Amino acid sequence: MLSMHTTHLLTAEAARILNVTPDTVRHLERRGRLIAERTDSGVRLFDREAVIRLAAERAERKAAR
Repeated sequence: MLSMHTTHLLTAEAARILNVTPDTVRHLERRGRLIAERTDSGVRLFDREAVIRLAAERAERKAAR
């Protein structure tokens, strides 16, 4: 796992924070809800703060139901 001081997350790490599957994280990227940078080998890297913001938004929407 990456350090808590890292500004980027791997797909699986983003999935854990969002409480979804890695496939869902990739879907969120395709829909434009998350933006991923790619390494030279094609590994997706998601901005930690953007993932945390999205997780908070999803939690707020869930709580409002």
